Amino acid sequence: MGGVLAPITFPFCDVENFCVRDLAWDPLGKVTVVDKTMRLMVVSDLDGSLLDHDDYSFDPVLPVLDRMDEAGIPLIVNTSKTRAEWLALRGELGNLEPFIVENGSAIYDGGEVQTFGVSRVEILESLKSLRSKFKFKGYSDVGVPEIMQWTGLERQSAERSADRHFSEPLVWQDSLEKEEEFCELVKERGLTTLRGGRFLHVLGQTDKGKPLEHLRKENVAIISLGDRPNDLAMLEAADIGVVIKAPGDYILEAVDMLRSTETGPRGWAEMMTQILDQFQIPYSTINNG
Repeated sequence: MGGVLAPITFPFCDVENFCVRDLAWDPLGKVTVVDKTMRLMVVSDLDGSLLDHDDYSFDPVLPVLDRMDEAGIPLIVNTSKTRAEWLALRGELGNLEPFIVENGSAIYDGGEVQTFGVSRVEILESLKSLRSKFKFKGYSDVGVPEIMQWTGLERQSAERSADRHFSEPLVWQDSLEKEEEFCELVKERGLTTLRGGRFLHVLGQTDKGKPLEHLRKENVAIISLGDRPNDLAMLEAADIGVVIKAPGDYILEAVDMLRSTETGPRGWAEMMTQILDQFQIPYSTINNG
């Protein structure tokens, strides 16, 4: 990764506690304290966070994942991707933990699934009445070649991306004002819209934060990392929220969060290294070359 990481400073903390002051506190100014004896759980976005936004590479995070694995810290992926997409990817990352797909619509744990959203069939039916008033294209309107063009994915990966059960990604082709009106009408129909890096996602009344309550366990602190508006609910639901810097001039509007100085997986590794250092988690004994 290069360079020496500056330490994170948490004012008003004593030496026994890891305090998230001005990072995760309520409007009354109550300090959230995460005891260093608590076990950790990491819940992370994929694209633009754990994975590079353009080429989906993840080499910078591998030493951190080894460190987490040796310390018994689980990584729960929380993605806008489909179940098929993550199942194809997770072997490369050596991850067998439960995972959350389609922006908080469902959590898969072994052979069990808990849903928080609605079926894609219901979503497509609700969108029919809006097509004459707004300009947009969804996955359901195009074939795999166009999805490949939109996402930069190769054919097999684009086919997995199209295998959706709980959401419909849209390419918005209308004005910003029209998008706001569209989102309100979608809400009236009992659905939700979330803006990701590439798409406007339509899904049930859920978000990436909702499944975190299902994951919560006693004496476990949740660390969440993400980079886009669809990650905000997840970051706010965590004990420690980390905003990964996006490429270019885009800045996610979020308060009381840690922020990386690097983008994508380099920023993910930067911040997780600092947090694990604060919790005095030993470095991995695995040589990553």
